[in-house]
This record gives sequence, C-alpha cells and structure tokens, in this order.
Amino acid sequence: MKKYQEADRVYHRELIWLNAYNLVRSKEKYNLKTCIRLQKKFINNLDILGPNRYKSIDVIKQYFKTPENQKGIAEQILYGTIRNKVGYKF
Repeated sequence: MKKYQEADRVYHRELIWLNAYNLVRSKEKYNLKTCIRLQKKFINNLDILGPNRYKSIDVIKQYFKTPENQKGIAEQILYGTIRNKVGYKF
C-alpha cells in the first residue's frame, strides 16, 4: 500500500463520487448489481481505507431501490450528495 498525501486522498474521493455519478447516468446499460460491482472494483483499485469507503455504494443502492413514483426525489438526493462531496458542478 502506498502512502498518500491528503491532496491525493481528496482527489481519490472526488474520483469515486464522479464514478458513481457516471454509473448512475448510464443506468440504461447497467443494473444495480453491475453498478455495485463496478463501483467496488473502482474503490478497491484506489486502495482506499476507512469505514466510509463504500458510502457511494449506499447512495447508489438507495437510488436504484426507490420506487418509480419517487424517483425525482431520489435523483435530487443523489445529485445533491455527489455535489456536496465533489465540491464543484459536474
């Protein structure tokens, strides 16, 4: 395992949330199981440690499991969370 500086860890966190955003945007191609598998693979390739490293997966699960009549609210929560984590418009 490499030793990363704080700036590297912040950059990795941004990459994780942007990857989650891209997976959700391409939801026509992927189902929930595939999105989770791809996101976990992406996180594990970056060697991220900590209890909240899979937080983006929880947000993806919440979005996909929301009923269709409440999908608009789920999208607002998802995009608001990603915008807060990334810190700039995507």
